[in-house]
Amino acid sequence: MMEDDELENFEEQNDNLGNSVQRYEEMLRNHSHYFFDVDALLRIIDHYIEKAEYDKAIEVSKYASNLHPNSMHFKIKQAHLYSMVGRHNEALEMLDRLEDVNPYDIDIFIIRGNIFNTLERFEEAINNYTRALEFAEIKDELLFCIGASYQNILNYHEAIRYYKASLKENSNHEMAMEELTACLGLTGRLEEGIIYFQKLIDTNPYSYLAWYNLGDLFFKTGKYDKSIEAFEYTIIIKEDFAPAYLDMGTVLALLERYDEAIAKYKASFEYFTPDAITYYNIAECYERLEQMEESRTYYKKAVKTNPEMAAAWFGIAITLEFEERWYEAIHYVKRALELNNENGEYWFLLGDCEREMNNLEEAEECYRKAIEYNPDNIDIWFEYADFLYQNNRLFEAIEITASGIKFHVDSIELQIRLVMYLYIDGQLKEAYNHFEDVLDKEFNAYPLLFDLMPSLENDTTIKEIIEQKRPLQ
Repeated sequence: MMEDDELENFEEQNDNLGNSVQRYEEMLRNHSHYFFDVDALLRIIDHYIEKAEYDKAIEVSKYASNLHPNSMHFKIKQAHLYSMVGRHNEALEMLDRLEDVNPYDIDIFIIRGNIFNTLERFEEAINNYTRALEFAEIKDELLFCIGASYQNILNYHEAIRYYKASLKENSNHEMAMEELTACLGLTGRLEEGIIYFQKLIDTNPYSYLAWYNLGDLFFKTGKYDKSIEAFEYTIIIKEDFAPAYLDMGTVLALLERYDEAIAKYKASFEYFTPDAITYYNIAECYERLEQMEESRTYYKKAVKTNPEMAAAWFGIAITLEFEERWYEAIHYVKRALELNNENGEYWFLLGDCEREMNNLEEAEECYRKAIEYNPDNIDIWFEYADFLYQNNRLFEAIEITASGIKFHVDSIELQIRLVMYLYIDGQLKEAYNHFEDVLDKEFNAYPLLFDLMPSLENDTTIKEIIEQKRPLQ
């Protein structure tokens, strides 16, 4: 019976709203002046706001202010509408006038705080939100706004304090939890955050948001098993909370539990529409499992969802390279390079594919660009030097290897390769001297030289150097 009454009341309100809007628009067409009570005019304004017809809402608020000059509601609505359409100065001037009349109206300070926040005048925003707190019965949202303003000026200590205060008022404030976790991470106060959320869970054990943020903090501190456990509790409490599935997938992938990660990513599909990043993550897991056809399927889903995702085009190329489908791989990695021309990894893969296709000039140009954009990738130096060596350009292979050592001074393998190239080039003295330097740094590195060039095991001088450098037992 009560449900029927509520339904009838809802339908009556809708009818009243429809009639009020029709009467108002009829009045405009007829260039007349009709009377509307305060409630009717507020409903008309809200109707236009819901339809994003803000100019019409402003006109109604002006008409309403003239019709009911003693009502503050319409002037405050008008100031709020001015702020919504970016007429901030007009809104601020109106709010100043309204404060002179009624210095205790909470909405004046909230709207003004929101405007200052938009204008990035965060200190003034904080002052106004703080004033509004004096009159607020429900404080959690204002405390959150103050915290967010402090976060915007990088005062994370105060931001944390206000986010905690917001959560004390409302332990389920989602944004407060999220931003609190972010600030704790930015300040390195992760263990403090873990303790905080554990206490929050003790008070409210069915808060899926508390469990979720606890899982995030466990992840950031490298406590991956505990992170997974917290995300599991999140899902038990709120089965349709997709972020927990996605984050659990990320942790499982990091632990190289790729099958489980894929299952969690796919489980999220029931509760949200997959985005390109989720498809990409699934594809990457299949790639790690060397299930290249499945991987390619999901990389393609990623680029279909977001054609500008260069990493997914590159992923397709990787799967094709793995299957030695060089020509097709070249097509896809070039698509990735169209979107991100300065990615050394992309140029590196393209160089390998061009080399396999015997397009030597193109391959060399790709290796050059790969080193230019990503000199930190040691594999590029190995591959480029080997390319030069295999094409009878030994002197250049020596030069490239020596250059690589300047970027990777601790790389024993690069230095061993330099020994080999010097030896092959007939620069025996330089090769032996460099080999001595290598063994001074890492004696146990000498087998690497024999792996690269087994014939050197029979070189007398090499054997003597090894015995000279062998540590005393």
